Amino acid sequence: MSQHKTSEQIHADAERALDDARRALERSDEFYRDQGLDPEKVRAVSADRLGPKEREEAEALFRQDLEAVENEVAQELARQSFAAPASSGGMKKMRPMV
Repeated sequence: MSQHKTSEQIHADAERALDDARRALERSDEFYRDQGLDPEKVRAVSADRLGPKEREEAEALFRQDLEAVENEVAQELARQSFAAPASSGGMKKMRPMV
């Protein structure tokens, strides 16, 4: 796998992440409907219950998770840079046997 992603690969990865998030939201809406609840009302009530303290705590947890992911990516890139074999230029030149 290449260490450097093209802009198209990055865009495709971002699209996949967005699709995953959309599917997760759809599943949560289905869950609320199965429980006999209106998903929009549940979101409104949940948003009202988040005060400044809870919002700050959630943002701090999000930042911690983001930093952990960034560290993991950096470590994996470092591992790949050391694990990549040095290119030898192909096959060795055959020597005539006398």
